[in-house]
Amino acid sequence: MKRAYVVTGTLSDAQTVALDEPVPLSSAKVRLVIEPLETAPVRSYQEVMPSIRAHQAARMHRPPSCAEVDVSVVAERDAWG
Repeated sequence: MKRAYVVTGTLSDAQTVALDEPVPLSSAKVRLVIEPLETAPVRSYQEVMPSIRAHQAARMHRPPSCAEVDVSVVAERDAWG
């Protein structure tokens, strides 16, 4: 049995498919099974960040203070020797 390759691609017109990655085949007749994929809508920065911050607040996340970051940087640099 010959090896099958599963890749995604974009249908640009009724007869043209642009693959997302190359397949190791030379010119040959192939069989395609076309399955439309649902794409997630692209969300803007302004839509995404409030959601991220709300999840962080819900789990009591507290970002490090400037002083804590400075101490961490100094400790890392001291470890370099």
